[in-house]
Amino acid sequence: MVLWFPKKQKEVPTDLAPDIIIALTKIQERSDLFGHGREDVFRSIRLAEVHCIDWIGTIDHPNVTKIANKMGLTRGAVSKISKKLEAKGFIRRYQAAENNKEIYFRLTEEGQHAYLEHKKCHNRARQEKLSILAAYSCAEQAAILRFLSDMNKLIESKLNDDTFEKI
Repeated sequence: MVLWFPKKQKEVPTDLAPDIIIALTKIQERSDLFGHGREDVFRSIRLAEVHCIDWIGTIDHPNVTKIANKMGLTRGAVSKISKKLEAKGFIRRYQAAENNKEIYFRLTEEGQHAYLEHKKCHNRARQEKLSILAAYSCAEQAAILRFLSDMNKLIESKLNDDTFEKI
């Protein structure tokens, strides 16, 4: 008995780089469509402010230094953001009884609402991305991860460049 297998076709290398760049550009240009989906909650605050609220809700005894480290921003930038959030009624300043020198932040009721809505939005977005990734093999996911890691390194290098303004 002779077994017959179809001849394996040679894989023709295709340069997909231009198509990938076009797809990335479209994502970048349309990134505002990936809003948090609750513009009623986030109408009066910018994205950096939403993420500052998120860190204030997450960090134990959040202060300017801790938030700046988590957000990858300067203390001056976080100080400006926190002043805006305080003026908008999302956060309040406080001092610990044992340390009158250090200023900490806590969320107001409105800030807590924004914090919880932001968490819901991120969880929904995470599930959407996981459902897309489920269609890819482990090898494909590894290639995607490698590419995205390299893109993040590029972004980090630009953020660390003194000539690049962070905010």
